[in-house]
Amino acid sequence: MLGKKSVLRAPFAYASPWILAAAIGMLIAIVIVFAANNLQREKRIMTESLINKGEAIIRFVGAGSRVSMMMGSTSSEQVQHLIEQASGESSILYIGVVDSEGRIVAHSDPALINSRLDHPLLGETGPVPTLRHQVSTDPEGKGKIFEVIAPFKPFRGGRGHFFRKQFPQGQQPCPPDGTAGAGCPQPAPGNGPFLAGNLQIVVGLDMREQEAIIREDLHHMAYMSLALLLVAIGGWVALLTAQSYRSSQKTLMNMQAFTDLLISRLPVGIIATNTQGQIQTFNKAAAALIGGRPEEAVGQPLARALPDFFQALNKEGRDERELIDQELAWPPESPAPSHLHVSSVPIADQQGAHLGRVTLIYDLSEIKRLEAQIRRHDRLVALGKMAAGVAHEVRNPLSSIKGFATLLGSRFAEASEEKEAAKLMTQEVERLNRSITELLTYARPLPPHLEEVELEPFIADSLKLVQSDARALGVELHYSIEVARKTLTLDRDRLNQVLLNLYLNSLQAMEQGGSLRVVVTEGGQAGSVEIRVEDSGSGIAEELIERVLDPYFTTKPGGTGLGLAMVYKLVDEQGGSVRISSRISEGTCVTLVLPT
Repeated sequence: MLGKKSVLRAPFAYASPWILAAAIGMLIAIVIVFAANNLQREKRIMTESLINKGEAIIRFVGAGSRVSMMMGSTSSEQVQHLIEQASGESSILYIGVVDSEGRIVAHSDPALINSRLDHPLLGETGPVPTLRHQVSTDPEGKGKIFEVIAPFKPFRGGRGHFFRKQFPQGQQPCPPDGTAGAGCPQPAPGNGPFLAGNLQIVVGLDMREQEAIIREDLHHMAYMSLALLLVAIGGWVALLTAQSYRSSQKTLMNMQAFTDLLISRLPVGIIATNTQGQIQTFNKAAAALIGGRPEEAVGQPLARALPDFFQALNKEGRDERELIDQELAWPPESPAPSHLHVSSVPIADQQGAHLGRVTLIYDLSEIKRLEAQIRRHDRLVALGKMAAGVAHEVRNPLSSIKGFATLLGSRFAEASEEKEAAKLMTQEVERLNRSITELLTYARPLPPHLEEVELEPFIADSLKLVQSDARALGVELHYSIEVARKTLTLDRDRLNQVLLNLYLNSLQAMEQGGSLRVVVTEGGQAGSVEIRVEDSGSGIAEELIERVLDPYFTTKPGGTGLGLAMVYKLVDEQGGSVRISSRISEGTCVTLVLPT
């Protein structure tokens, strides 16, 4: 498959150089068009900016002149002062006001006042209605000048609020033609009337800064074009080399994907670290066993991602070649911890250099459970043999003792002390005989008698056996069937005996009242049913739960210790299992897992 793909890609990798030339030519054309459009846009923006700046200067001078005239001053000296102030900025080369005959009446350079200004935009006679601009060359060769020319009307007439405040009622301002009137100041000598005629204002702005920006943009676009050209050539070369690299890279990626899938699906927890102790691999099985999330653990140091014990596997000072093999219960504070087997193996390359460590985590909980079950079976077998021997060796002498005690008691009067002693001896012999019978019943392996049993009537009838005892203790009885099936194949008598033993244990733990509940649900494994017997009694201590199924182990003063042991034996003979969970003062739950 990989060979065929290489052959198909070879003609593309060795394409004609004319294709490369055409691609580079198209790229150059695109870059040139882009650069020209960008340059035009920048020039348009700069032109608009200069026009706005010139217009703002003209408005400033006009507004200042109007304010001065509202205050009663009509001389050109005040306008000259405003123009000189406005031209103080470095980017403003000059500001001038000319009349309709081209004579300069005010200028940022006072030496040019009363001189004539020959300007192509000033050749018209009459008013100039709009603002105009042009670009001219500085006579001194310092660069280009952007000139803005507009009509200059420092006073447009009107009687606004400000005007009425400056000239109260009955007092008139100076006439707009500049002639003296009552209460109007006379013009100073040499400062004739300023508002007569059509005036125009010329503002010259320095364009050297804009030209420098345009030159810088041109250089930038040239560099960018060259860089794009080099990138295109480099991309073509990279494309040629990438074709041969891609097939091997794809093979490597397929192998890595297969390895990742294999590691993620293994039932063994795998944690791989590099030489710095950072996690490189953390599969789902490891996350399920010790906690954490694989996507968050990868790339993190052990001290941040793992519990203390696993951090010690890679602690500083440990020999890199040391093999670690250890079993532990995890988490240690849990009442039912998992039994884990941890192996940490160093990784080295062909030269023996240390590359990191791989930690393998196995869950031994099921194996430990099977081992405990085997040990319990061994004890049961030993107990059965012992019970058979005891029954054989003790039962016959007990029958003789009972017969002699009966005979001896018959020779004494009913109210005599000897008669009472003989009765007591007979009762004790009968008690020993019952114990031997229980031993024989427990030790004798009998095949189960399986039959179809309807679940709900069976559970209801089993609870009726302890209904009177529960009523006397103030215990409420409940049951629920939460399975779709109506019947179950089982040994009715043995399971009834099992449930009766569990009910009696629960009632003995609820002397002050409570509730007893039986729940039938589908099992966690396919083809199984769970019967839970839950009570709200005194509960069992955590350290005793593992021992309550052992024969002759009891916490009750008068108990024999065979009740739960008999439950375990009868359920085990039907191919099922028993689970017990309990908390002190909260109650106990015994779960019977039966195959269907």
